[in-house]
Amino acid sequence: MRSTRKTASISQVAKLLFAKDRVALFLHTNPDGDAIGASVALALSLQRAGKTVGVFCDMPIGDKITSSFAETKIISDKFSGKYDLMVAVDCGDANRLGKFSAAFCNFAETLTIDHHGGEYYSAYNLVLQYASSCQIVYEVLRQSQIEIDDVIATYLYMGLCTDTGNFSHNYTDRACFLTAADLCSCGADMERVNRVFFKDTTLTETRLLARALSHMRIFYDGQMVLLYLTQTDLKEFDADLGDTSGIVQYAINVDTAKIGVMLTECSPHTYKVSMRGKDFPVRDVCRQFGGGGHLYASGCMLSGFLEDVIEKIVRTVGFSI
Repeated sequence: MRSTRKTASISQVAKLLFAKDRVALFLHTNPDGDAIGASVALALSLQRAGKTVGVFCDMPIGDKITSSFAETKIISDKFSGKYDLMVAVDCGDANRLGKFSAAFCNFAETLTIDHHGGEYYSAYNLVLQYASSCQIVYEVLRQSQIEIDDVIATYLYMGLCTDTGNFSHNYTDRACFLTAADLCSCGADMERVNRVFFKDTTLTETRLLARALSHMRIFYDGQMVLLYLTQTDLKEFDADLGDTSGIVQYAINVDTAKIGVMLTECSPHTYKVSMRGKDFPVRDVCRQFGGGGHLYASGCMLSGFLEDVIEKIVRTVGFSI
């Protein structure tokens, strides 16, 4: 890991990004709407400025997103090309870059654009306490005097909308609404974003939800609700990790729940853990397992047999509940 790391400002990052001819953008594994929106919006802006851009994620983002937002096809799970700058977008921890983590950390010219308040692992770090990384990219583009057309506005709105829970989370502030208003005036397709991320479900997603609910576990007199899906469940419905996004919300929606947990076995004996909290800092729990995220919406990875993984989480939560 490099020894010299700098805190960068929005104006410095704007100059850095558009001074480079070849830029690689990296999303965190199992990317959400903010990571996708911020990366694609930035990629499109750089391309229109005549730059060569690659966008990479260590796993496919799923047919539901690519079929609804054509520009996301720019995202590849296979790294290629030579670059002057590598940028980690919406990623508070280098490990969350997955299989691209080593290549990123060993590169000299790196930049982090993030809002999670994680570690500074790049040569330049633009880390701000904003509601979404798309807000940061929005300000970078405004600083660069790049035109935000309807396509770019839609991707920026995607991240702002999804990371605030459709403007419902407690960190949704005045700046969120002002940014959203400007993006709508630029032509952001608000209806499409809301439909894809908050309304539409595929048959596969619905079947997985039913299976996860059938696996529900209750702890601490209903204060913790846990759901899970195994590799067997995913294979039965020919599903991938992208089909499980949002299921954790059904755990935290239980009225007595302070902590909602969703486990998904992404490879044999390896579980993706998603947590949500109601006035309970689930990020503190996830950080104990090497993860992170938002204070009340966080995640990590755990390895082991299912019951052992559940026991680890229950025991760790028990120290704080």
